[in-house]
Amino acid sequence: MTTTLPPVPPPFYSPYLDDQCGKINSKPVPWEGYQRAKLLSADELGLLKSLAKLPPGQRFTLLSTQASQYAALYINLLRKLQRVDTVQAVLVSIIDMLSDPSTIPAFHALRSSSGSSSSDGEASGTSEDPYGPLVKCLGMEGEEFAVLGALRILALLIATDPKPFPESLMSSLLTSLSSLLNGTRLPLWEVAAQTLSAVLGTKQFRLAVWEEEQCISGLVKSLKINPNPQAQYWAISCLWQLSFEQAAAKGLDRKFDIIAILINVAKAAVKEKVIRVVVATFHNLLYIAPAQNIPSMFVSKLHPFVVSLQSRKWSDDEVVEDLDYLAGELKTRLDGLTTYDEYVSELESGHLVWSPAHESEEFWKENGIRIGQENGGKEIKRLIELLKTSKDATVLAVSAQDVGQYVRYGGEKAKQIVADLGGKTRVMELMGDENADVRYRALMTVQRLMSLHT
Repeated sequence: MTTTLPPVPPPFYSPYLDDQCGKINSKPVPWEGYQRAKLLSADELGLLKSLAKLPPGQRFTLLSTQASQYAALYINLLRKLQRVDTVQAVLVSIIDMLSDPSTIPAFHALRSSSGSSSSDGEASGTSEDPYGPLVKCLGMEGEEFAVLGALRILALLIATDPKPFPESLMSSLLTSLSSLLNGTRLPLWEVAAQTLSAVLGTKQFRLAVWEEEQCISGLVKSLKINPNPQAQYWAISCLWQLSFEQAAAKGLDRKFDIIAILINVAKAAVKEKVIRVVVATFHNLLYIAPAQNIPSMFVSKLHPFVVSLQSRKWSDDEVVEDLDYLAGELKTRLDGLTTYDEYVSELESGHLVWSPAHESEEFWKENGIRIGQENGGKEIKRLIELLKTSKDATVLAVSAQDVGQYVRYGGEKAKQIVADLGGKTRVMELMGDENADVRYRALMTVQRLMSLHT
């Protein structure tokens, strides 16, 4: 699972959407009225009536043999028609047609034939076909089915299209997806997550989604609150695909604390497929961006968790391979760590906890001055950065305490460095924090910063 991305999306699963399609399919559409209103040509009406008079079991034969005509017809109808019930019917017709994979190329071919003439002599098609009319459906105010039906179609067409998606439509599509992914209705979230998973098979969408971020926020939010295994699998599958991009592999944990979240999900998971995709994601993060992810993997104690997973029996050999890689690579790096290295890794991760080093007088006697001297003072700069940016009470309390220890062993020069970096001002602000431990640690550090003798 870690080496390649899926060439096509898995079958769409949405009982809610399937039920809506069934209800819409049962309603007749007055196409003759559209022809009288000159919204349909005689040839277009003929195609629709030819299909309607056939028993459902025979329609696939007609659609597959005349796929080009029907693909052009349906996309053209979406472009021209405004009535909600008619748009719904056309979307269901496209969904039904695409259930036969052999018809998919007919929709892709519309991109190369855009601008041709229709049977009544009018220009038909644009450079955004077939996507423009489908994306337009995403903006139908209050029309839930049009959005979900269009997303289902877009997922399949984008995932199988050899050409890039039109950049002019990207923002509208991602806005629609992020809205549903950050919403509260699970059936809508499921359609959006499956659509996102399908399009992330393309590099174009992986880069766009990483830059947009709101889609990822919706996935992470779901992982924190929704214990449904299938929803977890869809969300993590999206993150796994994103992790193939170096920028995402470097930044996912920094921006979303994804390593700790995925460990918690995997520990509570009851389905093997959830653990499998979590492990595959960790494989990518460690292989593609080790420097950015190893600190959090150490702090979150990923290595002992991986070792515990190795003792289980797995039905998928790739899980075993991924676990072996993670266990071996993490052990090699752990074996070479000193206590100070572990402290630096924890600091880099940003996930400070009351681990032994923070409260060990022996550690600070040996290393107190080092955090301001080595690597251009990188460690003391990181401590003060956490003081300024973290919202976590434990991180703030530990950071304040560590700054105080640095000042204690670094003397007047350390005080000046902390002041120059803005640390003194920030620690004084934290004396008014709502958390009692943060207030206490900040007070102790301020006393050291203000005293004549550290």
